[in-house]
Amino acid sequence: MISEIDIKDWEQLPLTKLHEVPKNTPIKTEDGDNLFFHHIDGMYSYCEDSRGNVVHLAAWTLVYPLKYNA
Repeated sequence: MISEIDIKDWEQLPLTKLHEVPKNTPIKTEDGDNLFFHHIDGMYSYCEDSRGNVVHLAAWTLVYPLKYNA
């Protein structure tokens, strides 16, 4: 899980189809929601928001992967 406080330490990468994003990657949706992408499960994904709620996005959804800036 990734909190809103941690987001400032992450770089937003270009829009990518969710099924092309590596497993266990923080992502940001086009709506601005920050999620933790776990994996693709068929046509949909298994993601969690900062409260631990499960979110299932379609595998072809465009998202911004986040990369840690050390």
